[in-house]
Amino acid sequence: MSTSNSGSRLKGARLTLCLCFALSAAPAPGQLPASPSLASCDRVLPPDLQRICERGVLRFARYGGERPPFFGRTTGGWVGFDVDLARDMAARMGVRYEESTSARSFDEVVDQVASGGADIALSKLSATLERALRVRFSRPYLTVYQALLVNRLAAPRATDPFRDLNAPKYSIGALAGSAYVGYVRTNLPRAEVRPYTDFDLMMADVVKGNLYAVLMDSARADTWRRANAEQLIQVRTTIDKTRKDPLAIAVAWEHTHLLAWIDLYLETIRADGTAERLYEKWFINRRRDASGPSEESSQ
Repeated sequence: MSTSNSGSRLKGARLTLCLCFALSAAPAPGQLPASPSLASCDRVLPPDLQRICERGVLRFARYGGERPPFFGRTTGGWVGFDVDLARDMAARMGVRYEESTSARSFDEVVDQVASGGADIALSKLSATLERALRVRFSRPYLTVYQALLVNRLAAPRATDPFRDLNAPKYSIGALAGSAYVGYVRTNLPRAEVRPYTDFDLMMADVVKGNLYAVLMDSARADTWRRANAEQLIQVRTTIDKTRKDPLAIAVAWEHTHLLAWIDLYLETIRADGTAERLYEKWFINRRRDASGPSEESSQ
């Protein structure tokens, strides 16, 4: 950003989310963004890119649930950080944008790309070693942190939940089909992990004390806190900034040229000044306009 004021705001936004690769400002839903120059498909030689160019469509897979500000539904269609990124990517390649939101979990998004059902998975995906056995990941475009939302009455002495809840008597919830089931098993190996298919039910259980805690990413934790301020008397949040969760773009393992193009795309939009605009649109301005308490604690 060009001014000290905007730099200060960006620094504040990194309490729960740090910008690694940035993006361009996006248009209204359904409208492709203006791009300084569109790639020509006339001279494309690598087979994985040639197929996309001949088809004239870049196919994206995304989880079918809502995860604002990354993606969410409006009367005009899907909007969000990841949606704007996907539309801009297709426009810069010079092809049309097409999205599939049929996936019922984040793991299923990875499966769709691995099986050839989509060209790119862009869906707030955590780049994990397990998923990398099936697909290739780009460089991270954003990095979030692991956050524990702990029931205050059920675990009143958990001053450091990432340490104090690592015992068999503690049950930790995580969204099924997400990387956070694995993160619980890795970071709290002695605790009981309870995968949930219903996010709202999982959060209701931690509020009631049926769960000791829930593990999720810091951006999702922030969104839940802002929407449920009245329940913060029962639940407190701890974010551990040493436990990073890199979000990346996935392609099929054999699509090496497409992956190289995506990595160069991320570098390009970082360098051409569009990064801060999209980040500010979806994270900084959203924080400024939203009401609600700030994070309680972070490490």
